[in-house]
Amino acid sequence: MAAEYITQSPKETIELGKKLAGRLKAGDVVLLYGELGSGKTHFIKGIAEGLGVQMTVKSPTYAYVNKFQIPNPKSQKNSKSKIQNPKFLYHYDLYRMEEGGDLSSIGFDETLEDPKAINVVEWADRLDEEFLEHYISVYLEGDKDKRNIEIRFINPAILNKEFTESYYEEWATPMHVREHSKKVTEVAMAIANAFIKKGEIVNLDLLYPAAMLHDMHRICDFKELDRKCFDEKVTDEKWKKWEACREEFKGMHHADISSDVLKDRGFTETAEVIRLHKSINIVEERDSYDTLEKQILYYADKRVKHNEVVSREERFRDGRERYGGFDGMKERKLFEEVEENTIRLEKELFSQINLKPSDIH
Repeated sequence: MAAEYITQSPKETIELGKKLAGRLKAGDVVLLYGELGSGKTHFIKGIAEGLGVQMTVKSPTYAYVNKFQIPNPKSQKNSKSKIQNPKFLYHYDLYRMEEGGDLSSIGFDETLEDPKAINVVEWADRLDEEFLEHYISVYLEGDKDKRNIEIRFINPAILNKEFTESYYEEWATPMHVREHSKKVTEVAMAIANAFIKKGEIVNLDLLYPAAMLHDMHRICDFKELDRKCFDEKVTDEKWKKWEACREEFKGMHHADISSDVLKDRGFTETAEVIRLHKSINIVEERDSYDTLEKQILYYADKRVKHNEVVSREERFRDGRERYGGFDGMKERKLFEEVEENTIRLEKELFSQINLKPSDIH
């Protein structure tokens, strides 16, 4: 699901490349597509600048590839992060290579397997991308200074959006829960597109299916089941699925259930975004909300009551009414902390875009 950007100058194209660099990690591959003069080299200059490369980046003249050293960021020298910092940037230009040419002869296979490298490829249409499971595609087109740029994140750890309906069917997600999820998705996409207009990188391939499926196991949170409470035909087959699901995951929060199911199937990135929409995590794991996708889904869910977009204040008022039977001061304090952190997140998100919370309706 492509995020669409428009840049009006080479400087803006470079800046967008710098923004993408902020999302890259060791092992990533960026494939660039576009005709001559479409801005590919400017975009790569931005990636290099964003990674801290000191040398001037230009397309290789005689060789197919240029290698650049990536300095270790000062802020990460003593970091305990498990993410490997990239050490090298390999810039490939395949303009002179025929489609389907022997990439191994230019060392592409070796640099692709280098766990400390980031590979960026111009004229990526010359290679067969089917052998790549994980990459970021960047399509550029336009003339003079204006560029239309589409960015996609292809990753086996992200559930494809085309499978969302099949998951609804597999778990017999109630229709009113589906409607709620679709409305949350609308809110999430509206906020995401506002960030995209500001030139921020948002992984729509990740955000969309996570928003659509964040509540797919909501049936497990219902205190009790009553066929009369559902505005849909509840078949025996559907009823059996609900009972089996509730029995299998008894005592678990629906966010954790959906996350575990997707994680077991290899969709670890989608699973983590879904897991973090659970309200209590904004207090207990505040540092985990380190990407826009996680922040946007969490917030969007706090703006939808049933299938209606409401204010954040109304959503929490309704929460108090429905779940406000606190067992004690500890639970009440936790609810207040969740609301405080959500208010803080709302301010942080909307301070960066040309939208106000009241514009989301």
